[in-house]
Amino acid sequence: MDVTPTPAPEVTVLFPCLNEERTIAECVRRARAALDGAGLRGEVLVADNGSTDASVALAEEAGARVVPVRGRGYGRALRAGLDAAAGAFIVFMDADLSYDPAYAPEFAEALRGGAEFVMGSRMRGKIDPGAMPPSHRWFGTPALTLLARALFHVPVSDINCGLRGVRREALGRLDLHSDGMEFASEMILKAAHHRLRFAEIPIHFHCDQRGREPHLRSFRDGWRHLQLMLHYAPLWLFFLPGLLLAAGGLGAILAGFSLLPPVPAVLGGLAGLISVVLGLQILLLGLTAQDRVKHPRWHDDTTLFRIVTSCRRLIMLENGVLVSLSTFALGLAVLAAALFRAGAGDAAAPPTQTVMDTLRLAFLGAALGIAGVQLFFTCAFLGLFGRKSSSDTEALLPPPGGDAGAE
Repeated sequence: MDVTPTPAPEVTVLFPCLNEERTIAECVRRARAALDGAGLRGEVLVADNGSTDASVALAEEAGARVVPVRGRGYGRALRAGLDAAAGAFIVFMDADLSYDPAYAPEFAEALRGGAEFVMGSRMRGKIDPGAMPPSHRWFGTPALTLLARALFHVPVSDINCGLRGVRREALGRLDLHSDGMEFASEMILKAAHHRLRFAEIPIHFHCDQRGREPHLRSFRDGWRHLQLMLHYAPLWLFFLPGLLLAAGGLGAILAGFSLLPPVPAVLGGLAGLISVVLGLQILLLGLTAQDRVKHPRWHDDTTLFRIVTSCRRLIMLENGVLVSLSTFALGLAVLAAALFRAGAGDAAAPPTQTVMDTLRLAFLGAALGIAGVQLFFTCAFLGLFGRKSSSDTEALLPPPGGDAGAE
């Protein structure tokens, strides 16, 4: 007798779970009711992060398919759940009833309508009193969202919202690796990087119904989010501060000895020399970081990126040796000119002016000489030890320690 195969689900509602026995069954029931009520062919999937209570049994009893996940971590649980999901559209949220599973059909409809990545927004929706700590609502989430919008052009108003939807076929492009809470940022930054089509839905954020402390640790997990963002933004972390320091220092050396009295001019020249050295070192660190990040095209449509790309070509081993030795030789020549001017003097110029001109040349020569040495060893490092592109953010970030569940 022929058996008609069960059609694959269109929608998967996914819950990461770690000891959620107070809420997981209700989450599953509400998700199942939402799918059935909307006439959607779907499944409810629970990615269990090693629960030691009755969470697994309760989830299965309520009608969920449970996937065991080895190792702890919010990102680890979600990655396993996303891999196991059978639906073409995946909607996921925390298992604490702070997000209403009744939103699942609306998110699925947005995905069906052409969006590839759907974010909930608590900021544009409603937040129950006590549902979000004031530090998260008024500082942490707005600050991280503003940073993500400024650096990565992420088109959302709430980067930390844990209610999201994604097309299964888009997941393979994201190459997700984070194990901890920073998974939330990695996912959205890479979605923006790969230019997925975004949609945002205002949602109602409720109080956590578990009756215990959340898995989220504000400072630790916020710091991990920030680390991951900076890891993917070497242009802005290194190049803008480096350029400003180096340019400001060079200006102080060239102009200070003409515009300031002797003592302030010397102090300004010293500060300028330090600024040039620090600025160049930061720039070279940025070039090294840019060479070792897997996605060097985060900002490939910016003028700054094109300048950085040209600079990277200049400090490859063969070119870099020539540039560094030329810079060092120029510094020695300027220092020699300073010594000659100090010895020869200028009968027509005031003695103070002669001293100031000599000091200007000395500081400028010293800056060029030091820059030549810095350039030489940086290009030697990049050329001799090769490039290393890594998508594994674990090498950068501290051990996750974060459990399943966001805010």
